[in-house]
Amino acid sequence: MNEFSQISNLYEELLAKVILQEIQLESMRKQITALSETIQDLAPQQGNQEAA
Repeated sequence: MNEFSQISNLYEELLAKVILQEIQLESMRKQITALSETIQDLAPQQGNQEAA
């Protein structure tokens, strides 16, 4: 295998890893958004329970 092929293979591997990480980051962002919304919904309920 020549040098160019090795570099090309490494580039393709790195690109695939970057794409995978971007997908994972987007998934984490969605999870954080969902959790944040859940926390915001629960906060007023907790305040109502403490007042009762």
